[in-house]
Amino acid sequence: MLHYRCKLLNMAKRKLSKQQKRRIDSQQKNKIKNELLQDNTSPLDESNTQTARVISHHGRQLFAETENLERIKCKIRQNLGDIACGDYVLIQQAQDTTGEAQNVVVAVKERTNLLVKTGFAGAIKPVAANIGQLVVVTALKPKPNPYLIDRYLTAAENLPAKALVIINKIDLIDFETKRIVDDLTRLYQNIGYDVISASMKQEAGLEEISDALSNTTSILVGLSGVGKSSIVKAILPREEIKIGETSEATGEGKHTTTVSAFYHLKDNGIIIDSPGVRDFTPINKSIDEISYGFIDVRQFNGGCKFSNCSHRNEPGCAMKQAVADGELDEQRFNNYLRMVDEFNEKDK
Repeated sequence: MLHYRCKLLNMAKRKLSKQQKRRIDSQQKNKIKNELLQDNTSPLDESNTQTARVISHHGRQLFAETENLERIKCKIRQNLGDIACGDYVLIQQAQDTTGEAQNVVVAVKERTNLLVKTGFAGAIKPVAANIGQLVVVTALKPKPNPYLIDRYLTAAENLPAKALVIINKIDLIDFETKRIVDDLTRLYQNIGYDVISASMKQEAGLEEISDALSNTTSILVGLSGVGKSSIVKAILPREEIKIGETSEATGEGKHTTTVSAFYHLKDNGIIIDSPGVRDFTPINKSIDEISYGFIDVRQFNGGCKFSNCSHRNEPGCAMKQAVADGELDEQRFNNYLRMVDEFNEKDK
């Protein structure tokens, strides 16, 4: 196998003849056929190839939506790698041992972006693909966590994708939480993000949310219990969406969505409702990515007196000066430094 791969690599370095191209194509088709035999299915019908979009993924099978909005169940050919909700895939047909037709995913098309999270033992796990907008949902219960919001926003900037912040459950507002809502709204609007205050019980903010979700593919992210599924249910009351309750003991939500789900909205909007992410960590490859993810911080990046400035105690730090001058929010700056520290600690 290693010799065969090296041979293909060497052939790729020079212009292939038509005969060589036909031989490689034949070898790839035979590999697919062998994999299908292992799955007890017949060879693929290559004349019946179509593109579909993954709407949910369950182990070795998935559900996809065709271009005419038909939802179909598919088996997944071996060795395709991770497949995420929102992926565009190529599907062909085969027959199982009973003669029944089966849809088989044979390839994943190139993505515009992929949102991932860290899973068990630090493994990278895909969440959703080809996203146009990351919708960060927080709520008055569980209490908003600005650091978690900033982590999501960093992920959005590096995808790249547009970001929207929703502060949900404002029906629970009181004197203290009103100050929190006002501060968060002012902070994120001042640096360029849209912020919507909402309550599904009072149907507040629904029209704004619906408009913001049109003409793009959005994914709702946030802690369990903040109301992601409730928002989708309010926008799409005819959909059968399970709504969970918040645990009285912990204040955190009970998981209701176990796999990503895919819904159509008005004006060609699509929403992917992801499982609750209790500890979402952006996969930052460098400190530069972290700096880029903070849109207010990055404008001061490179402006320090020393090129290796840690933005802690060095003189001539452009970021610290911006905080002192009121041009950079201190909480956002501290969250940036915290994320850098966590990256450095992980990299040791």
